[in-house]
Amino acid sequence: MLKGFKGAAGGALSIRKALVIIQFSLSICMIICALIIYTQMQFIKNKPLGFDQNNLVGLELEGNFKDQGKVELLKQELKKSGAVVSSSEFAGSFTNMSNNSSDFGWPGKDVNDNALFEYRSTGYDYAKTVGAKIVAGRDFSARFIADTSTSVILNEAAVKRMGLKDPVGTVISWAGNPPLTIVGVMQDYSNGSPGAKSLPTVFYHNLHLVAQLMIRLNPELPLNKSVQLVKEVTQRLNPAYPAEFEYIDQAMQAKLQSERILSTLSNLFGGFCIFISCLGLLGLALYMAEQRQKEISIRKVLGADLKSILILLNKDFIKLVLIANLIASPVAYILAGKWLQKYDYRIDMGVWPFILAAVISLLIALLTVSLQSFKVARANPVDALKYE
Repeated sequence: MLKGFKGAAGGALSIRKALVIIQFSLSICMIICALIIYTQMQFIKNKPLGFDQNNLVGLELEGNFKDQGKVELLKQELKKSGAVVSSSEFAGSFTNMSNNSSDFGWPGKDVNDNALFEYRSTGYDYAKTVGAKIVAGRDFSARFIADTSTSVILNEAAVKRMGLKDPVGTVISWAGNPPLTIVGVMQDYSNGSPGAKSLPTVFYHNLHLVAQLMIRLNPELPLNKSVQLVKEVTQRLNPAYPAEFEYIDQAMQAKLQSERILSTLSNLFGGFCIFISCLGLLGLALYMAEQRQKEISIRKVLGADLKSILILLNKDFIKLVLIANLIASPVAYILAGKWLQKYDYRIDMGVWPFILAAVISLLIALLTVSLQSFKVARANPVDALKYE
């Protein structure tokens, strides 16, 4: 496009170099961001959830199962079938947020503290069923009558938010309810947005509000066999409502879908930017090789070897790519840093994405330019000088 540029040759060449720097700056920025996005996705994917999502299923409680007596019969029959090793009622969907309230009170609470706490209603043996760990105290149990009315379990985030040093046995308040005694502390688990910290949560026992039965399928049976057995039991006890399942592992994977799409798109656009940059670099290499063809021929006649000529032709382009790295790195650092801010659990960027992007860009530039430089360096000098 600039071949017929009117003006000083140096001016035209400066514009060409500027375009190459801009192209490579964008490419390097995309490479760095793609590396950081990929690393963050792997970090979230491999981060412990705090519960066991494998063989964990949520069964919708509809029809006859609105009667708690029928639910108890269902739990017994499921365990008798051998398909289920543990089950517990649960309010709402396990992988979606619940209701929240700022009406909780605790010893030493500031009167101006309006902290929000999630609250969930669960059945007995909830922690055992979902594979969460009780770090202090105990889970709800049928052996304790008070668990159905005046007992609560807090997660670690709630204990920390309340500032309780010895939470088990502490009495807290909740507007409209009798005083509540903390009987256990559950380890935080991540069942919400990817990379988000666990919200302060209060678990209580009120089976009138539950909507799902969390069931732990027998790991010794094939998944399809366990599901079929569960369907047979629910069909017998609740024939008007076919069983509807929420597979927890699939639901958690779906929460990462948008991040996976972003990672794929960043890789595609990064590759496209590199391709366009290589075209620009190749064009500039062709132009400069043509301009310096006679110079290179004279150097060869005077005894210059192939290595020295390749270094001569490549060093200017390496400078352009290094300048592009200096421009792209801080821009990518700012952009990637802002993107990472939306995650509570996030990686430390470190320097390796920037170093790797610099190495990749330099190798690509060297390969692109060297293909043309090698052709010029190997040309017969007679062809360029025969008319001189």
